Amino acid sequence: MVIGNGFFSDTKEDALREMTARSKCEVKPLPFPTIGNLTYYISRTGDLYGQQRIQGKCLTRQRKHVKYSPGFKARLSTAPHKEVNIYVQVLIYCAFVLNRWEPDIELEAINGNVYDVRPENFRPKEKPIPKEWSMTMEKRKKVYTAYFMHVAWSVNYVTQLDIQDCKDATQTAFIYLCTDGYMGHQRETQDFVGLWIRVARFRAIDRLKHQQDRQVYDTVDLLAGSMNNGYEFDIFSLLPGEKMQLYTRLYYEGNTPTEIAQMYNVHIGTVSSAVTRSVAYLREYYQKDIERWNHC
Repeated sequence: MVIGNGFFSDTKEDALREMTARSKCEVKPLPFPTIGNLTYYISRTGDLYGQQRIQGKCLTRQRKHVKYSPGFKARLSTAPHKEVNIYVQVLIYCAFVLNRWEPDIELEAINGNVYDVRPENFRPKEKPIPKEWSMTMEKRKKVYTAYFMHVAWSVNYVTQLDIQDCKDATQTAFIYLCTDGYMGHQRETQDFVGLWIRVARFRAIDRLKHQQDRQVYDTVDLLAGSMNNGYEFDIFSLLPGEKMQLYTRLYYEGNTPTEIAQMYNVHIGTVSSAVTRSVAYLREYYQKDIERWNHC
């Protein structure tokens, strides 16, 4: 059934076949974090469709583009009464090449025509590295090779973590210092190594704390019940507030804070904070419970 610039269909498969016939090329779902039952589809040539489920049927409408000097842009809904404009070539690249949502990626047209939005016409834009950065990174590379194990064993001595975990913390600390975390001027090697050791120790301590937090979930797994242990107690109901219960339950089921934030259109910090407070709350609850048992 055709309605305006859209059509009704019984299933998503029927709608996809109709979109493919209209665009005369491949159409794929857009990996865009929408809300509600809204789903976007895009073709290899830039035809954009928005689809919603209404009274058991799929209503699909084709959306128009806005022409800008660097190319076409499409308007996407992120929340009720909120929209964003994204270049069509970025949408196509996310759908057909990356298979994930990365709207901040910068692309360049291979044939020079920014209105030719086929995925094979675009590639990520290479950013030139300033000469002074190259010199700095060359020096840091030598430092990395010479002092990596020294920093890793130093972290191991302080935290008593497994050496492999200490190596991971050492590596992530080095990357952090060579990108966002080290904005100062050129310093002597020993100054940099000292800073590297401190940051790596902080990273390792965070990892150790995270492992301790995960022990709470081992207790949760025991009490939440399974087919084997015979217990059936919803431990998440102990948490104060429905959102803390919801976010922690989803996190325990294997969802990342980023995925949970996208599900409910909230900031990732809100989810992370709720999970952290929930873990602390459960740890304190069980500690008091153990103390009560010890006094009996």
